Amino acid sequence: MKTNILFSLLILVSVCSSAQTTTRSTQKKTGNEWHAAGDAIPRSKEFADRLTKELGLDAATAKKIHDTFLLNTKSIDEIKMDSGSEAQKRELLKSNKEAFNELLKLILTSAQFNKYLKMPEEKM
Repeated sequence: MKTNILFSLLILVSVCSSAQTTTRSTQKKTGNEWHAAGDAIPRSKEFADRLTKELGLDAATAKKIHDTFLLNTKSIDEIKMDSGSEAQKRELLKSNKEAFNELLKLILTSAQFNKYLKMPEEKM
């Protein structure tokens, strides 16, 4: 059941990302478009390693966290590069974080998720 919900949410995030990409594709290219940023994989590994250490995750759960974060990096980078105002970007990043947290809630146990929410937020 959790797996079906997780895949549904991942599809939703993917559809949202592609909808944003479609809108942006008509905009003038500036040369800094997201192209699997070179630091996306290291950022994902660092996030998964941090949660593994802090929450005591097993290897399978750590892999799910890594993959979920990696999928989310494109959305974050697109929002940050968007030409909208800073207020719009903050609102989009907040919505993205809420959706990401919903995905984490499906992967982590409730105790792990509650501990995650209490962790100091660092730039990820």
